[in-house]
Amino acid sequence: MKYLLHITDNHLFADATKAGYGGIVPYESLVRVLQQAFQHAPGNIDAVIVTGDISGDNSKLSYHHFLQLVSQYIHVPVYVIPGNHDDNAYFDTQLTAYHLRAGEPLQLENWRIHGIDTRYQGTRGQVNAQQLSAIAKDIHSHSTAFNLLAMHHHVLSSKSWMDKHELINAGEFIDWLMQTPNINGIVHGHVHAPLQGYVDAKKRIPVFAGPSSCWQWEMTESFSLSHDKPGYQFITLHDNGRITCDVRRIETL
Repeated sequence: MKYLLHITDNHLFADATKAGYGGIVPYESLVRVLQQAFQHAPGNIDAVIVTGDISGDNSKLSYHHFLQLVSQYIHVPVYVIPGNHDDNAYFDTQLTAYHLRAGEPLQLENWRIHGIDTRYQGTRGQVNAQQLSAIAKDIHSHSTAFNLLAMHHHVLSSKSWMDKHELINAGEFIDWLMQTPNINGIVHGHVHAPLQGYVDAKKRIPVFAGPSSCWQWEMTESFSLSHDKPGYQFITLHDNGRITCDVRRIETL
């Protein structure tokens, strides 16, 4: 088995003491997430996957803070996928060494983890054909491997106000998933809530959304802030191709 620590939606500010929704200081909550995750990991963490919205204000300093925390608390490989709040030049220059790109997957024994960049327009996302082609080519070249896709925007409806900030071509993406073999699961961020579901009742590709490392959203029709604490999740990649997910919350703020 292989273990991934999945964190997402960090929303770091240039001012590391600045609070956001719910009075939460995203720098401080991310520190707590990293401290607790490595203290209570179910096994040896093989890699950390960060699925976007690392910055909350498009500032160069926000990425500097992220890299500082990576250096201080994480001693395994770190891979990042951009979110809609990372649609800026600083992400591409500051985090280029960590960017998990389509066609250049992370390999963990018989597992391959593929990054998809869903940045498009404002808060809405899109998956482009070039990325899907690169991933399909890699899957075809490694036909006995298991595959996990990591992205920012949600594939399945959240049945909440967050669906206004959608993946605009989710239907086309799902069609591609149905036609592409050996995809074992999807992990994403964006919704600030730990949702789980399946793409297609027959093929049953599991989809895991992670809680934010700062404030949480209620999955309601109108905008609402949840009182749940910041969180993270452990993704277990089993030797038989199965994926399981364990959501955790920090104990204190």
